[in-house]
Amino acid sequence: MNAEAAAPANADTDEMPAIELVCPMPGFAEHRRFVLVRMDDAGVLFSMRSLENPDLRFLVIAPNPFFPGYEPEIEEETLAMLGAAGTSDLLVLLVVTAPGSIAEATANLMAPIVVDTTTRRAIQTVLTGSDLPVRAPLVSA
Repeated sequence: MNAEAAAPANADTDEMPAIELVCPMPGFAEHRRFVLVRMDDAGVLFSMRSLENPDLRFLVIAPNPFFPGYEPEIEEETLAMLGAAGTSDLLVLLVVTAPGSIAEATANLMAPIVVDTTTRRAIQTVLTGSDLPVRAPLVSA
């Protein structure tokens, strides 16, 4: 099933309600509750900030502005873990690594964060059987 890779439904606000990871992200076992904070006027760049430790945050983006053809196949097992009935209420976000300038920034296309916008449950899922890159450049050189 394809999930829509779009900006959050309420991108007009500065913050979304808390989201709960059903499985913690690798290396961050004690961090399951996060809030998405919009970082730009266009609603493209967000800070996914831990509610357990506000100093822990990840940069995440809506994929469409950077990767218009990105339509990850979300497995049934992932949908079950989220308690999602289908893909229509799913929000897909990509984790960004920005070591310096925007020219060096990359997005992880292989392991998107999938959020059920109805339940606010989320998971970072690895797209099995995919050859998508873990470090896809955000901008062309």
